[in-house]
Amino acid sequence: MKKSFEIPVYNSEVREAVRNKENHPNLEDKWADTHLIMVRAHTPDEAVIVCRRQHPEKMGFVLGEVAEA
Repeated sequence: MKKSFEIPVYNSEVREAVRNKENHPNLEDKWADTHLIMVRAHTPDEAVIVCRRQHPEKMGFVLGEVAEA
């Protein structure tokens, strides 16, 4: 049975742009802040995989510690 997990996510590229008083070319400034992403999955590892699909590391997204919601 799937459980709910929360994963804090922010974008390091957006944070850097905001710090330099610039805008990221593709993402809104709000991604400089941490967002709690809710994911339904069987395990914490699966939750990370699901979250990474929409928030890939190669695009600057940083995932925090997974917590069961």
